[in-house]
Amino acid sequence: MKKPIVQLAYRDGLFTKLKNYVEQHKIAGKKLALLLIKMDSFRRLNTIFGYHTGDAFLKAFSHRLENIARSKDFIAHIGNSEFVMLLPEIFNTGHAELAVHKIFAAMEEPFEMDGKSHKIGVHIGISIYPDHDDELESLMQKAELAMMASRTSTASYALYSNEDKDTSIGAWDIEGELESALENDDFELYYQPQVSMQTGCMFGAEALIRWNHKQRGFIRPDIFILIAEKTGQIHAITRWCLNTALRQIKEWPALSEPLSLSVNISALVFNDLSFVDAVKNAINFWGVPAEQLTLEVTESALIDDVSTSFVTLNELRHLGVGISIDDFGTGYSSMAYLKNIPANELKVDQSFIFNMLDNDMDQHIVNTVIEMGHGFNMKVVAEGIENAETFEALKKSGCDIAQGYHVAYPMPLDKFIQWVNNTID
Repeated sequence: MKKPIVQLAYRDGLFTKLKNYVEQHKIAGKKLALLLIKMDSFRRLNTIFGYHTGDAFLKAFSHRLENIARSKDFIAHIGNSEFVMLLPEIFNTGHAELAVHKIFAAMEEPFEMDGKSHKIGVHIGISIYPDHDDELESLMQKAELAMMASRTSTASYALYSNEDKDTSIGAWDIEGELESALENDDFELYYQPQVSMQTGCMFGAEALIRWNHKQRGFIRPDIFILIAEKTGQIHAITRWCLNTALRQIKEWPALSEPLSLSVNISALVFNDLSFVDAVKNAINFWGVPAEQLTLEVTESALIDDVSTSFVTLNELRHLGVGISIDDFGTGYSSMAYLKNIPANELKVDQSFIFNMLDNDMDQHIVNTVIEMGHGFNMKVVAEGIENAETFEALKKSGCDIAQGYHVAYPMPLDKFIQWVNNTID
């Protein structure tokens, strides 16, 4: 059957088209789903690669929506990075969620633009006619509220609920206040110590950002980092983390072996073409040896764009910076991929560490990662160690570095310095 064509419909003319469409497809006992689809980081894409590439992305994105749509569906491009999909004649919300998963699956394959591969994510808000509203303007508003809620959802989509108005407005406030958080000095770095499992000596620490909002108190990083990634503010926040950590490391106790400093890097920042220069400038400005700095990048971030990732990794390693593959074991690395990656550290995901004493499969995975890491001449870090029994089991397996509540909780700079001094006394 003939596929629908994406129509260009800005807000003024959109509701007229939607109303006509709904009137034609009203069937008693059946519902209609409105999907509001927003492409992630589209403004950044335009800035880095130019508007010609951005336009090509929109065209390719539209084709993918057309290919997965039914002949009766309606699709409209309503803004720079927003699309609307109307799904008529559905029986329940499960049919709408099925369509959402088809959209996500269609986005899995990278877009080929100007000889390069690019991946782009989407967030989707869903509202249902007539369950959530029988007025299209209100239905669209509810899809927008669900869209805002999707930014704090690991599923990257949300179905409108009566709670969305409050939670989404809260998320929107956080989004707006992130812009001033750096200026207001609302961020702080906590440090979680890492120790050598074989000697018990201090090895280093991981820098972890905390946001102590003056009105709301501490806001969980898993909420505001996700929002910062969707809005592009993650770039400024990451640079703040990097520079603050390099400045504060000069206050750490001086030991015979300098302590290692680990800083987490978002996939979006890692694939920024200017990132290597930002790292180089920060190291030079603060006068910290590059060898003391380790950048933690998730396994999935490296796999998303292997060719670009390896170029960045090689340039960072050339500077002398260490590279740690974070959350290792949760992605889809192959041996061929791993043997060529320019990294010097593997970090076993804590999901395997938590239950390794009670789960033979988790124990086997941990032991395999340790053996694999050593085979590729990498140190292996285990995070999420919460008790002495797990620590001893990992030590027996040959793990190099320990991190977790059993060693120490994350702590602000002054407490961390005190902890290190007490440890080495």
